[in-house]
Amino acid sequence: MKKEIKMRLLEQLMKNSNYWIRFELGLIQLEDKEYIHEMHHRATIILNSMFDKNDGILIFAHVSNPVDYKGIDIPNIKRFIKNKKLIYDLKCKTIPFEFDEEDTEMETKQYSLKVKKNDIRLGYLIQSIGYKEFRMKPRVNGTLYLLNSTKKMLFHMYDDRGCDVYGLEKGKLLPLYHKFRKWILDYNRIQIDRMFGDGLFSIYETPEDMKKRLELNRKKVEETEINLYEVNTCHITHKLEIPKEFAEECLSEMAQTGFEINIEQKFSDSIILKAMKTEALALVEYQTELMSLYSRKFKGEYVSWSAIRAF
Repeated sequence: MKKEIKMRLLEQLMKNSNYWIRFELGLIQLEDKEYIHEMHHRATIILNSMFDKNDGILIFAHVSNPVDYKGIDIPNIKRFIKNKKLIYDLKCKTIPFEFDEEDTEMETKQYSLKVKKNDIRLGYLIQSIGYKEFRMKPRVNGTLYLLNSTKKMLFHMYDDRGCDVYGLEKGKLLPLYHKFRKWILDYNRIQIDRMFGDGLFSIYETPEDMKKRLELNRKKVEETEINLYEVNTCHITHKLEIPKEFAEECLSEMAQTGFEINIEQKFSDSIILKAMKTEALALVEYQTELMSLYSRKFKGEYVSWSAIRAF
């Protein structure tokens, strides 16, 4: 595939892709080495599932910097490559500053290098991106993309928190959607389910139900007296009452989320489920929407939620 075609493919995947998945890598409830280990573990498995050894891969890096800034001729790409001779094929071009094309004081340098999977030090690459916001070494400069030109898929790990996977064909992403469903960022889960026609794709709230839910959220947040504009990480617990005949199916599906799911109580004709997650209380609205839709899908009722500070 010629370079010009690959560049168009990259742009198409980044801006016009109909299918994408956002995965959560770093988990807020983990600390220090456990946090780093889980981030590295998830990113590694996703990457290995996306790229086969014979696939054509193009590493792209975008670095925005002042025109007169020195020392970023190669944005760490050479460190990610096992065979240093490949660096002689590194391409570089200058494009207008990606956030303001009229800003003449800034520019964006775009680097690209054609490789195979076995040419890349994947562990080192993931670590470098993961350390980007920690100001630890090694860390990557700019924004890095891995384009699979064979499968027409794009991997973008933006930092330790997560990564995006783009594809032009639904069928190419479906295995990732099913295999790593539990790692999908819950904040985007409803949108992604609808994209792939699975999970909650056909379940909707009525405008009246949504209005009632949001008003209840507002009152309950006020009751906590937690300032949402300051650190507001909480252990948030949701309760759902599900008819017994749908309980097993509901448990199975909700177990594929990032929530911890437990049975709190059993009745003759229903069960009470608890769904727990440690997250910013400011994000409770997407959580309550998820719980409301799961309750609706399995013919149950969303009872309520509670929160206590995590720190």
